[in-house]
Order: sequence, then structure tokens, then C-alpha cells
Amino acid sequence: MSGPATRSARPAPPELHALIEANARLWAAEAEVFAAYFGSPRRTPEADEAWLARQCWKELVDGVVGRIGRLTASESSFERTTAAALAALADEVVRVELRHYVAFRIALRLAQREAGTLARATARIGSDWPENAELQSMRARQRREHGELGERASAFTEGGYCTLYRAGMALKRETDLDDAIATACAQVFDDEWEHMLEGIAGLAEAPLAARDWARLEELTLAQGRARLHMRNAQFGFPLDAARLRALAAGAAEPLEFDYARAGLSPPRDGG
Repeated sequence: MSGPATRSARPAPPELHALIEANARLWAAEAEVFAAYFGSPRRTPEADEAWLARQCWKELVDGVVGRIGRLTASESSFERTTAAALAALADEVVRVELRHYVAFRIALRLAQREAGTLARATARIGSDWPENAELQSMRARQRREHGELGERASAFTEGGYCTLYRAGMALKRETDLDDAIATACAQVFDDEWEHMLEGIAGLAEAPLAARDWARLEELTLAQGRARLHMRNAQFGFPLDAARLRALAAGAAEPLEFDYARAGLSPPRDGG
């Protein structure tokens, strides 16, 4: 991971502070999934293979293929769609998501080797799972029904405040597999931070109506709860249903948002 980017602090409206605060407990909830998984004696190379394969699916299918699909969705003819798809391969988001896939695919290959499944799983990148399908369906529905606000909500929740990548980078690297996971997470961390900032960009400059701020909070919280269930399933259900319900209701202590790294002014004391 490279060091934090240096940004001059821009004023942030109180509504943006409130949006961040509203999501901070769900970011912490997602972080609890990873803490429970990586600290569990049930974590094995086979378990790592399972979550890494699903992460590869997210990067390649949800990320690369999903982005190309959106960039070509308005075309109807074969020729124009093909041209748009080829142009999409140069899209920066597509290229970034492809790099993420490569990073996690390397870690997956090592997990398969340690699990003894490499010989029969050389092409495996995982498959979709119900909780992830629900999250992606929710995002598509929000984009369809709420337009720009739906787009901003998806960008804002992208990466879950990088909690997976923070947890992966914190591994002690005592094994080759831990080192591969930490390296992959470090490769992705800065990119995912920037993706999240894309959801914030413009909110500090272009004021929204009060009803739009309220709707944005509603959309991001719905996605955050769906993300919590998606991650818990991806990692083999390290948290039980009762704890998930509590976390979805706001039981976690909120994560502190790094306003300095984001280049935004923090809330005033007591404000």
C-alpha cells in the first residue's frame, strides 16, 4: 500500500458528515466479519480458497464484466456493441478491476496449492452466491429507480470503507498464503479508497436538496446491510444470525472516518 494521498481539506456540508456517520457502524460491522474469520481456528487453506474464489468472481464478473456491460448497454447493433466493448477495455475502472482480479487470483492459486485442490481447480474462480446476487440486484435496482443518486450510493459503499483490505494487510505474513493475501489486499486498498471517494466527490461542492440527502442515506444503508450479509456468507458465516441482526441494527462502535486522507474538513466538535 502506498502512503495516504495528500489533499487540501475542502469544506464538507453537515449532511455529508451525517451520511458518513450513518454508515460508519455498518463499516465496523463488516470489519467484524473479517476479524472473526481471520481470528478463527476454523480458518484453513480450504476456507481461504472458498472466500478467495468468490472474491475473484466479484472482481472479474461484478467488476470487469459488469462495468463493460454498463458501458455497452445503450448500443443495439452487433457492430456498435462490439466497438463499445473494445473501447471499454481501455476504461480505467475496467483496468483497475482487472488488476484486482489478478492480485486475488494469485492468492487463490496458492490457497488451492496448500489445500491440495490445484490440479483439479486450475480454472476455478468461484461462482456467485445468493447474498452477493441480492446486493448486485439491489444496486442495479437503485440505479434504475434513482438515477444519479443510485450511482452515488453504489460508489459510496464500494469496498465497505476498505475493511477487507485493511484486515488482509494486517495479517502477520507468517505463511506464504498469508503473505499472498496481504499483498493482494495492499494492491487493492488505495484503488478501493479512491472508488469510495468517487461517491463522495461532488457532494461537498454540489448541494443536494434535503430529500435527496435523506434518500442517499436510505440507499447507502440498505446497501451496507446487504454488504454485511454478503461478506458473512463469503467468509463461511463466521458471525451467527443473532449477531448479524444486532450489527445490522447498529450495534457496532462506528469506525472513525479519515477526513484528512479524504481531503475533507471534519465535523466541528459537538456539530
